Amino acid sequence: MIDYNAMVKNENMADVILYLVGRKEEGIAYPSIDLFFGRYKTAEKYESYNIKLIHTMKELEEAGQVFSARTYGSGYKKGPNWKEPNFVTEKKYGIE
Repeated sequence: MIDYNAMVKNENMADVILYLVGRKEEGIAYPSIDLFFGRYKTAEKYESYNIKLIHTMKELEEAGQVFSARTYGSGYKKGPNWKEPNFVTEKKYGIE
């Protein structure tokens, strides 16, 4: 079982987002990302995590690491510059 609380606590937000985006071919919708960070106690690490999340998503889009078609039902997907975060390759937090 993956320890998401530890992942959110120990990793930076951008890397966790890259992990979430890369889990499925169809990507992940923004509301699901927001709910994920709300569920796993991000507010303990970031005072205003919602604002940080918006800025982080924008930075990742500008860097070409994620992209969104911006149409209903589409999510954020791997961009041309997407790279798997180190904690995934190291198989931390119970990631298989």
